[in-house]
Order: sequence, then structure tokens, then C-alpha cells
Amino acid sequence: MNSSISGTGAGASLILDAKTRIYSWLEYFSGRRHGLIGAALARVVLGGVGLYFYLRDYFDRDFLWGPQGVWPWRSFMAPENEALSLYSVAKTDAWFELVFHVGIIVALLFTLGWKTRITTALHYVFLWSLQQRNPLILDGGDNVTAIVLVFFMFVDSSAYLSLDARMKRRKGVSFESISMRKRVPSLLHHAGLLAVILQVCTVYLVSGMYKIQGERWQNGTALYYILRVGEFGWPGVNRFIYEHATLVVAATYATVFFQIAFSFLLLKRSLRPFVVAGGILLHLGIGLFMSGLVTFSATMIALELVIMGDGHYKRLANRVRKALGSRKDLAATVQAEPVKTS
Repeated sequence: MNSSISGTGAGASLILDAKTRIYSWLEYFSGRRHGLIGAALARVVLGGVGLYFYLRDYFDRDFLWGPQGVWPWRSFMAPENEALSLYSVAKTDAWFELVFHVGIIVALLFTLGWKTRITTALHYVFLWSLQQRNPLILDGGDNVTAIVLVFFMFVDSSAYLSLDARMKRRKGVSFESISMRKRVPSLLHHAGLLAVILQVCTVYLVSGMYKIQGERWQNGTALYYILRVGEFGWPGVNRFIYEHATLVVAATYATVFFQIAFSFLLLKRSLRPFVVAGGILLHLGIGLFMSGLVTFSATMIALELVIMGDGHYKRLANRVRKALGSRKDLAATVQAEPVKTS
């Protein structure tokens, strides 16, 4: 009898503890928005990538995306092509030019953070429409961008580095303390951030799992062949890397290990800045030595910036200010010291 009573009491205590934790989590994620700095940085980089996508081939836009472009209109409008696009509304040069240039304006406003909730959705629609007009020139970065822009519709990415933030500061609006009526948007903000982080983890994990199944990744020679691809390589530079066998083997295995371990290393909060730094260095290397994948590298770097919390960025900023301040003090001291003459 006593054992059954004690068991019931223990079960009730566990339920009570679980409820308390759930309520505390809800209060934590609904009462205060986190990850605002990383979201703002990611918005700026993603917007820059979108502008680059528009302006990179601006003078060849008719050939790449126009009604008479390289991707035939009949293929674009084929019944099996279920992708919706604003460019499919009319087969005229005037409509193409209008949609294309409005897309550039929307991408710029998204980057600057003006009416960010609205411009995020519009940027997704216009960029997606352009991508569907010619799928031949897309890469992995374009696919990831199309996915995460949906998540960013729920993310508050305008608290910093935006015109919206500037206007709110003039009105004296706080970005971090949330009123009761804004608790649901705050929860959606954190859900969007979590979705972005899970997308990054999925990209790394799937890529790493595919790599370990390849013979050249297993024997450590994969980067040798990758760096010799003329379409993406940096002429005259890549050979200084692939001619060093030890460096190639080490970099090949390190890439696979990092991609597989990435998601698990993020579980420890103190390691996140180092993991993000490793991811940024990895994609900087891809962007430099595989120049055809610049947009993919920039997109992944943007999404990795979301992973670090506001506390990480503020501590990093303080350390940078202290380092710069100490250098200024040292320079002032050196200048103030009298010059000794013999």
C-alpha cells in the first residue's frame, strides 16, 4: 500500500517537474527574443547573395532569363513543370523587364531591412520565380536559399542592421523585451531559427554521409581531383595545394570529419563559436579555391551566423573593442615617448 502511494507520488512529482520545465521554456522563448544579431547578419548576407544573383549577369539577362532565352519557353511552360513563376504570366519583354527590375528593388530593400517581414516574403517570391525561369544555372546554394527564405518569414531579422531598427529606436521601442500580445510571434521567431539551424545541420550531415561512401574520400584523394576541375578551380593557385599529398589527404579527411561531427558539436554551447568559425573557414576555402561556388559558400556562411547567440556576438564585439583600444593606447604611448638622441 505504502509502495503504491509512494509510486503515485513519484509519478506526480515527475509530471509536475515536466510541466514546470515546459512553462519555463515557454516563458524563456516567448518572453524574450534570442538570436537577433545572427539573424540580422544572415539577412544582410542573404540579401547580398540575392543582389549578386540578379546583377552578376545583368547585361545577359535576356539570354539567361528572357522570353527568348537559352531555356526554351515551351520547356518553361511545360505541363510537367509545376513550379510557379511570375515570369510565366506573359511572354513579353516588357513584363520580363518589369518583374526582373522589381525583383532587384525588393532584394535591395530586404538587404537594408525595410518592412522586413513583407520584403522577405516578396524577395522569396521574386527570387524563386527567377530561379524557375532557368534551372540550368542553379547550384546547391540557390536551393538552400529558396528553402531558408521560407523560414525567415517567421524570423525577426530586422532588430539590428536595418532601417526598421533605426525607425524603432527613434520611437523608443525595445527589441528584446516582448509584450504579451507578441508572445506568439516570438515563439515563431525561435521556431524559424531552429528550422534554419536544422537545415544547416541536414546539409552537413547528408553531405558527410555521402562522402564517406565514396572511394576517393575514403582513400584521401578526393580534394586532389576536386581542385583540378577547371570549371570551378582557381587557375595557377590550386596546384600549390594539390601538389602536396599530405595536405590533400589531411584536408580531405578533416572535411568529412567536420561535416559529420558538425551537428553533434553544436549540442555543447561553449563549442558553438569554434564550430561556426570552422564552418566559415571551410566555405571561405570553397569560395576561394572553387570560384564557381561563391554563392553556395556565401549562403552557407550566412546561415551559420544564425547559430551563435547574441551573447557570443556581444562578447566578441567587446573583445574586439578592447583589442583595438589597447592598440590605440599603445600607439599613443609610443608617440608620447620622447625620442632618445645619442
